[in-house]
Amino acid sequence: MNLLSVEKPARYMGGEMGSIRKDVADLRFALAFPDVYEVGMSHLGLRILYHILNEVEWIAAERVFAPWPDMEAQMRADGVPLATLETATPLADCDIIGFTLQYELSYTNILNMLRLGGIPLLSSDRSEVFPLIIAGGPCAYNPEPLAPFFDAVLLGDGEEAVLEIAMAVRDAKKGGESRAQLLERLSLIEGVYIPSFFEPQYSQDGTVSAMKSLKPGYSSVRRRFLADLDAAAYPASPVVPFMKTVHDRVAVEIARGCTRGCRFCQAGYVYRPLRERSPETILNLVEQSLKATGYDEISLLSLSTGDYSCVTPLVTELMARYAEDRVAVSLPSLRVGSLSDELIEEIKKVRKTGFTLAPEAGSDRMRRVINKGITEDDLIAGAAAIYQAGWRLIKLYFMIGLPGETPDDIAQIATLGRRVKDQAKGSSVSGDVNVAVSTFVPKAHTPFQWEPQISMQETTDLQYQLHCDLKKRKLKFKWQDAPLSFMEGVFARGDRRLAPLLIRAVELGCRFDGWREYFSLELWLQACADCNIEPEWYLRRRGLDEVLPWDHLDCGVTREFLLAERERALAEAATKDCRDGNCSGCGVCDFSVVTNRLSPQTPPVSRPKIVVDEPVAARMRLRFSKVGGMRYLSHLELITVFTRAVSKGGVPILFSLGFHPHPRFSFGTATSVGVESQAEYMDMFVVSGISAGEVQERLNAVLPEGLRILESEEVDVKSPSISTLIEATSYRITVAGADPGLLSEQCVQFMAQEAFVIQRTKKGQTTTVDLRGETVSLSVSGQTVKLVAKRGKPVEFARAITGNGELQGDDIQVEKCAVIFAA
Repeated sequence: MNLLSVEKPARYMGGEMGSIRKDVADLRFALAFPDVYEVGMSHLGLRILYHILNEVEWIAAERVFAPWPDMEAQMRADGVPLATLETATPLADCDIIGFTLQYELSYTNILNMLRLGGIPLLSSDRSEVFPLIIAGGPCAYNPEPLAPFFDAVLLGDGEEAVLEIAMAVRDAKKGGESRAQLLERLSLIEGVYIPSFFEPQYSQDGTVSAMKSLKPGYSSVRRRFLADLDAAAYPASPVVPFMKTVHDRVAVEIARGCTRGCRFCQAGYVYRPLRERSPETILNLVEQSLKATGYDEISLLSLSTGDYSCVTPLVTELMARYAEDRVAVSLPSLRVGSLSDELIEEIKKVRKTGFTLAPEAGSDRMRRVINKGITEDDLIAGAAAIYQAGWRLIKLYFMIGLPGETPDDIAQIATLGRRVKDQAKGSSVSGDVNVAVSTFVPKAHTPFQWEPQISMQETTDLQYQLHCDLKKRKLKFKWQDAPLSFMEGVFARGDRRLAPLLIRAVELGCRFDGWREYFSLELWLQACADCNIEPEWYLRRRGLDEVLPWDHLDCGVTREFLLAERERALAEAATKDCRDGNCSGCGVCDFSVVTNRLSPQTPPVSRPKIVVDEPVAARMRLRFSKVGGMRYLSHLELITVFTRAVSKGGVPILFSLGFHPHPRFSFGTATSVGVESQAEYMDMFVVSGISAGEVQERLNAVLPEGLRILESEEVDVKSPSISTLIEATSYRITVAGADPGLLSEQCVQFMAQEAFVIQRTKKGQTTTVDLRGETVSLSVSGQTVKLVAKRGKPVEFARAITGNGELQGDDIQVEKCAVIFAA
């Protein structure tokens, strides 16, 4: 498929560094992420499963993402089914499709991806000829709105279970088992939920009266636990995207689970117990990942990174190891209570773009209700230390609509925001504060799962109040649109009766509902009306004795504990952190296999520093080809590829000076997207002592297929920039369907003109180019024009020669053959 007509071709190319292609495999497992590529490629779970599955010789794990609307339109127009990135295998030809359930507003994308793959939506409509459709992720703890679409759902940690699922499918495939027999086999795997083995029953008032088990001895499903995170497999050589992604860096999960017990936080309950990786394992993973990817930033991931037992010595060691390599360290989830002076002293050394804190509520009273465990004084002291360390911006995250919230609690959000901003007065920076507010959505398996969600009108009223209060205090305000929170809440605590609503919404055109530009409340309300569903009913308060749609799914935390936590919330009573041995009796741990596993609080072994003399520069000039899928790379994406490649290949590149240093290389003139080339040039400054041939060899060992260094030579360090030496470029332009005789005549007519001036408009500025004046030579062979020109894009010349101003890049085939340098 020609990708020139879509916005970002790199989303669909595949072939990235680190990607794994297996043309032959017993089992093809599509890891499906129901959002756009750059979001899905930032998802840690997908990276982990891709690595684990592909470690097994007979499994081919491949990726597929939701196509952006422009790509979907082209696929439908061309009759092309949705396929995997690695081998372009249509989804319907895979053995397993595993969806990540990350966010309720991505549910329509799941159905749309199945439709684009030519796969029946309902599991009851799929025979053995179709793939097994499974799912996992945080939203799997209430998968009921999606239950009719899935054959199986994995609850909990997937590292071990995903291999057991793959083996079960392979064995069933070899044995010629029916789909029903396969589901029986899968139901024996710990953590696997088979929706078709349960039948919901409803009372006259519409509530669920029971989840009737259709299989004896299968009345509930307990989540899967990974006992030892430190011993678990982890991807040290992840796929490196060509394009910028949401989290474009090395990501290492240093801990899983959280013991803080914030009562609104589903992740804090369903990822228990707390399991930490050792500092030694983390340091090894970081070193391997940096070598394998070429990234220049490390992100230490967990639900609360600052609570990691050895966080300060770990960060100190990382800073010391990689300061010379200009590698930054980021800690994306820091709690106010975990901000020690030593930790701030270390993280202030990195790029100070903004420091994020999450008070969640405006008043100390509400923070006691939600068991946040921090006071206003803690927050103010933390803000003062952050400004003193040199940050100019603090981002504060709050929620509205929390249980028991009063108007005074809302008013205190602006007051607290201003107090935080005022802490900058005693520092050397002019402090800014951004206040971001989301609407509280009650989630399954939390103490607040019985609480109501505020309406869209209440949300809008509170947002307007905050807008006015924050504006008076000169604070910036960001919020989540009320309709998005409304629909998120409907599905977060929904049941199977919402499945027809999803089908109807997709039929009406709902896609990418988590993206403001594509969400349509009107379409959703129409779908609700068409399906006789009152969405507000799902936001109501639930009775404490009511059967909840997810009660048959056991996350490990007991219902009794959640009810007790709800009572403690009403009493504004704290529940202590259990990481230090104060067991709260949540029910997760067996204190043998499943238990908190903390890393010993001993500093990691430091690596001795190597003193390096001031390097002497050498300049390498490289010619490289850009063919196949790589022709769709933009110039910025090409720079990204080479930035990663020099690091991964061990090329001793030199860097620019300044706060944001960049590798010192420069390209010749940028080639248009879609143009294949045998004549791309770049200059690269390296530490002297390495030969041009060695640079070429190291780069070719790591560059993706379609990019290859063809020639290399060392040139004088002070020679002019390569772009100033280029005099003209030689192209071959093939116009499919053109009449050779007419094309030859058109070339003669074009060359006979004294001038052919076109206008270009970019960012409001109009410039002119005389294409005839820029033409050095022009000849024709069949349907192919051979052009040598100083300036001008090939498609502009094709339009000028043929007289067809409507020609687009995908109407012609262009190859850049050579570059002519000034004598």
